[in-house]
Amino acid sequence: MAFNAYTSKHLTLNRRTPINVVYDALYYNHGNAYNPVSGVFTAPSHGLYLFSWASNVAPRNVFDAEILVNGKRKGKGNCNNIDNPGYENCANTVPLVLETGDKVNIRTIVADYLHGGGWSSFTGWRVF
Repeated sequence: MAFNAYTSKHLTLNRRTPINVVYDALYYNHGNAYNPVSGVFTAPSHGLYLFSWASNVAPRNVFDAEILVNGKRKGKGNCNNIDNPGYENCANTVPLVLETGDKVNIRTIVADYLHGGGWSSFTGWRVF
């Protein structure tokens, strides 16, 4: 089981309104556990999984996000580009022990922009 999803479009967001980030396009989705319509990964079996998300942010914008399991925070990533006149790329990786049916997604904390076109992604795979 492995997936690599990305945002096909630029996302302009309300900075203080958390949203579930939908990575709507796929490089691959072996096992079909990631849903590109909802942005949610559903664990097909118990095990150790590794998740990573990369965020490309335009000048003078921010994209702070968290990874959730069944709605509970399991990690955070900060991509504050407020004072930078250029683009910024940030990434975070989190290992998670999941049970069958657990739901994993990325949600914004404080965010106003995420660069699309394949520059921002959400990836996960089962380790064992």
